[in-house]
Amino acid sequence: MQLYRPRSFFALLLTGFLFVVLPLLTALFSSVQILDGLLKQGALAVYSSVDRTSSIRRIADLLRDQERKARLYNVLGEPSQLDAVNKVHQDLEEAFAHLFITGNDKELTKLLLKVQAEDNYIIAVLNSPVGSPMQRKKELKRVLDRYQDVDALTTKLTAVSNQVITDEVALLREKVSQGKKTLAWQTSGLIGFSILFLVLFLTLILRPIRQMDRGIESLGNGDFTTPVRVSGPRDLEALGERLDWLRRRLAELDREKIKMIAHISHELKTPLSSIKEGAGLLRDEIVGPMNPSQKDVVAILDKNSDKLQKLIENILDFNMSQARKAPAMMQNLRFDEIIRAVADDHKNSMLARRVTLYLKLTEITLNGDVDQLKTVVDNLLSNAVKFTPDEGAIRIELKKADYKAVFIIEDTGVGIDREDRSRIFSPFFQGKEAKKAVVKGSGLGLAIAKEYVQNHGGTIRLLSSDAGARFSIILPIPS
Repeated sequence: MQLYRPRSFFALLLTGFLFVVLPLLTALFSSVQILDGLLKQGALAVYSSVDRTSSIRRIADLLRDQERKARLYNVLGEPSQLDAVNKVHQDLEEAFAHLFITGNDKELTKLLLKVQAEDNYIIAVLNSPVGSPMQRKKELKRVLDRYQDVDALTTKLTAVSNQVITDEVALLREKVSQGKKTLAWQTSGLIGFSILFLVLFLTLILRPIRQMDRGIESLGNGDFTTPVRVSGPRDLEALGERLDWLRRRLAELDREKIKMIAHISHELKTPLSSIKEGAGLLRDEIVGPMNPSQKDVVAILDKNSDKLQKLIENILDFNMSQARKAPAMMQNLRFDEIIRAVADDHKNSMLARRVTLYLKLTEITLNGDVDQLKTVVDNLLSNAVKFTPDEGAIRIELKKADYKAVFIIEDTGVGIDREDRSRIFSPFFQGKEAKKAVVKGSGLGLAIAKEYVQNHGGTIRLLSSDAGARFSIILPIPS
């Protein structure tokens, strides 16, 4: 059951992009929030510290100013001096009230209350003229001496304020450290989610593309039996259905081609048999004696009839190799004996042109089709004989290597043109040198050899060579 199947490939890309980017945007937003909170706390701590320090400094300045004016009032006794003291006291009350609001510390508030109480007591005594002048003077002196206690409390108030600032800085550092840890964990987790989503959507995106790639590769390799199935977005699934339709169509055309070639080859064989029989009657002089010129004509006719029959058989062989990909008659066989038998078949043609054949064969037993392997060796050796000049040489080697049979054949001919090397195994292809040959082939020999070698699970390759052509065949040896 598919939980998510987008309508189009673009929708899948867009969804994947959103899922990958969303955790990153969340991480960015969370980082901004944490940093903004730390900045606000830091700014508030700085503002509070500056305001508290300036308030305590103002209280200390006002207390000193009040003490100076109170002592001046004690000396002069003028009512205007007392009014000045009361005015400073009002300013102090405002400063106390502001610090009570912004202080935000119990010990600081406790000290502030003591300072305020002392100041209120001093002001109360200054504003209550009780007793004789002598008693009044003594009372004022005693009260004014309490400014020393107030000064000590103010000093302690400053020290407590500094300690509060230190504690706030330490607390802010702890919050910054905690914020960094939280930010690191959140960022790591969200980036991990992004990577997870990236891998997931890459899989979802690449899977249908790989399925189409495998389907196209199968079609290119001539495999029309494996269905092309694409799972993913609907538009890619529709494209996969079109590829599968193409596969079925190509399979149908391939079957029709095989039928047509088989039919044409069969139709050609009937008149060819009549021609060969007629040539045989003439050659045997059953219809009457012939002069030497007539015998030459009959020989040419007979030779070309054999050649035409060989071409038709090649077409049929190639057609059958395309129709079935596995050998039909598998059996244990001696590959080295097959090579010797094929070499014996070409012995006369090599002797006529004084071509030397060097055989270096290791005894190897394979599991395969005798006719197909014989055709492979025959096609390669026929080409070697055809393109090797008079008094040239052909070398054939058969050896074992890593549980495989290695067959190598090379000649001293003109070799294969560099431009033709990539196409020599294509059906009906004839290279530049093949077109110049006196005896022209069908262009199917190497194509048939390749099909038969692949039927046996092997490979055939054209090897690099300084002179002539050099082919290798590697076949598996049964354990």
